[in-house]
Amino acid sequence: MSRVLDPLDIEPDPAEVLRYLGYPSGVSPDARIAQRVAGAIDASRGKLRPRGMYALYEVAYRTPRSLTLAGGSTFTGTIGDFLGQADRAAVFLATAGPEVVAMAEEAMRARDTLGGLVFHALGAQLAEAVVERIVEDLRGRLAPGEALTLRYSPGYCGISLAQQRTIFELIDAARIGVELLPSLIMKPVKSVSGLIGIGPAGAVTAYGNPCARCPLADCRMRR
Repeated sequence: MSRVLDPLDIEPDPAEVLRYLGYPSGVSPDARIAQRVAGAIDASRGKLRPRGMYALYEVAYRTPRSLTLAGGSTFTGTIGDFLGQADRAAVFLATAGPEVVAMAEEAMRARDTLGGLVFHALGAQLAEAVVERIVEDLRGRLAPGEALTLRYSPGYCGISLAQQRTIFELIDAARIGVELLPSLIMKPVKSVSGLIGIGPAGAVTAYGNPCARCPLADCRMRR
């Protein structure tokens, strides 16, 4: 099963945009920064098209160092441990779209470095908001007694970035206008890919939060 979430009506969150600019919760930015964020959000209204998709696969085999999906695609690394309680997996892709990237690049060409950084932060926030919509959609389709694991993306949590290739083999990324470059960077760059496990609620809850076992204490993806 695959599902595309497009269009998505997402209102940018100024506080989250500021977080991506380096202002954690509770820290107030200079008024000029807050004004630039508000201005970027206003300038982007009606011009952006964030969207996402996911495909569901049965888990065929798993070990602490691997996760094999139905059809034979295998992810290696600690992902096998982190999603070890899942009997299904959603392979997902989310993107803010190319428009916000173009706005950032236009600002940079005009030597408006701050404006470019703000648009890049806006794109990152929108891509993460799409992931949250995917999680909400999946949660609404769970069978009684099922629960979701945390999400895991290549480059984090012991999944090598090279496994982006496996993700792109499992979903038709062109349906939402995303491609994987030879460098393993996605285009549009403000895109997020990964896996979400689905399993018995008791097992998922008992397994706990794998981030608590991860040594990267300062990881911004920590949950």
